[in-house]
Amino acid sequence: MKTNLVTVFALSFSLVLFLNCNPESAPNEQVPTSSATWDSVQFWNLSTDVTTVAELVNFNGQNNNGLRIDYQFGNSGWFNLELTQQKPVNTDSSIVFYLKSTSSNYIELKFTDSDGSVFGAKKIMTDYLAYEKQFVVYFTDAKYWWGGNNSFDGFKSFSIAVSGSGSGTVWFDEIGNGTTQLESSMEPEYSTLDPDSTLAGIGFVQRRDEAMTAEDPLVLEYLKTIQDISSARMDLLPSMEDDQAQTFNNALVAIAFIAKNEKERAERILNFYADATDTNNTEQYLQNFYYNGEARGFFQHVSLATRYDEGESSDRWMGDMAWLLIACKNYELKYGQGKYTHLIEIIRDLLISFYVDSGEGGYVQHGWRNGDKKLHESGGHHEGNIDCYVALNLCGETAYADKIRIWLDNELKDLKNLPLDLYTWRVLAYGHAYASLLNIPEYDFRYRKILEIKGKKVMGFYHGPDITIDNFWNDGTGHMACAYVTLGEKQRGYFYANQLDYLIIERNIDGVVGHAIPYVVYKTTGYEWVNTQKGFVSSTAWYILAKNEYNPFLTQ
Repeated sequence: MKTNLVTVFALSFSLVLFLNCNPESAPNEQVPTSSATWDSVQFWNLSTDVTTVAELVNFNGQNNNGLRIDYQFGNSGWFNLELTQQKPVNTDSSIVFYLKSTSSNYIELKFTDSDGSVFGAKKIMTDYLAYEKQFVVYFTDAKYWWGGNNSFDGFKSFSIAVSGSGSGTVWFDEIGNGTTQLESSMEPEYSTLDPDSTLAGIGFVQRRDEAMTAEDPLVLEYLKTIQDISSARMDLLPSMEDDQAQTFNNALVAIAFIAKNEKERAERILNFYADATDTNNTEQYLQNFYYNGEARGFFQHVSLATRYDEGESSDRWMGDMAWLLIACKNYELKYGQGKYTHLIEIIRDLLISFYVDSGEGGYVQHGWRNGDKKLHESGGHHEGNIDCYVALNLCGETAYADKIRIWLDNELKDLKNLPLDLYTWRVLAYGHAYASLLNIPEYDFRYRKILEIKGKKVMGFYHGPDITIDNFWNDGTGHMACAYVTLGEKQRGYFYANQLDYLIIERNIDGVVGHAIPYVVYKTTGYEWVNTQKGFVSSTAWYILAKNEYNPFLTQ
């Protein structure tokens, strides 16, 4: 499953957390030196992602107004408060406020300059759960994140954002500029690079294995079992032994079945989508490529039982459709052309219809969003456009693919704090010319983690750069294994594929024993929604691809 692609659930906003109480102050803490002029809701603009519901109100703080935000995220969400009527004084002064949170989600502080460069700092709010506590941030705490360029050309705006999962309340009070003598709340800067990152040889520290350990055959059996028992049609697979049928996850499992020469099982998945192309369909939330004769694409997720977007909130996201096309191309490469030609062509044509030029390159726009309530977002989505590059390239649409690659190169050049898959998937898509991208997560402990699992040290990857997190995003370790094998660095690819063996859990599904891999190791830092005692089909499929040295993008 995609982490920066993220599943959307229907939401009902009925928060009752702490709505009528004010946060308790930290004992014996002095009021920060602050102008405290930013405490009114009229100074702030609240925005959210499409799955989040949030409300900004004033509460009775230390000196009249404070800000309170009640929110409910989906699996992963965010809200952003942009300061619209005040500006930080200069890059030397601090910004100070009191903070209390009911959840340990992330707080992000963002400084935007005149040409759209965003510099940010991020911190988990674990220290702010018990009572309100002083929070101090300086511009010097922020690092370049995105947009514009990596030089700061004067303040345009300041924003406070919260990201993560679940629901909660956050209080901000006495917000304003502080003195330069206050101690920053951000962690001090220090190197997160592994001093043994380039160590030669074989072993755990060197991150190389001489050989691939044997693939666990019960992992494939797990995918077969849940395909057979999860729905009456025995075609699509649920994401986490549930009722959610995700397009990306099923496309990935189809590729894993193809890698194992399970032709008929791959066909069950692809046949469903090939058949869900009725141009006369008039049911808007049925999983069908067309609605009232218009090509709209497939929903990211629907109910496995009903095949409807029951919450009327799912996206028809272009990245998932690109992966479905890629799965069909994997099928054609192994079994010949013809069976899925129509499905390939209509997805290809829809992606091309979403394409727009941008500078020297261009990108494919998002597609229909939030239950068909909106077509596209502003700008292009990086991860989704890697998918579209591969899909269009496999279709021979090299002119579009080349322009997408130019746009991606211009957008992502030299950036070292990206989501993991923006490194791994570019290597899987482009091959050797981009090999150095893997060094960014490979050498950096913000991405690469060591956990103790069942008394054994295990190495894997988190989905983004965060030194405070001790968790694996198990899809990502599979990405790394496949990417290294693609580059011919097989010993390192073997190492990460072999690490996945330690993440396997046993599942007994209707009396059939299978082995699976959960989505993450721990239910923390935004992954509270994951049941770590159940398998997740994308992580399980990546295990099979890694063990079979298989690149789903078909790059040589």
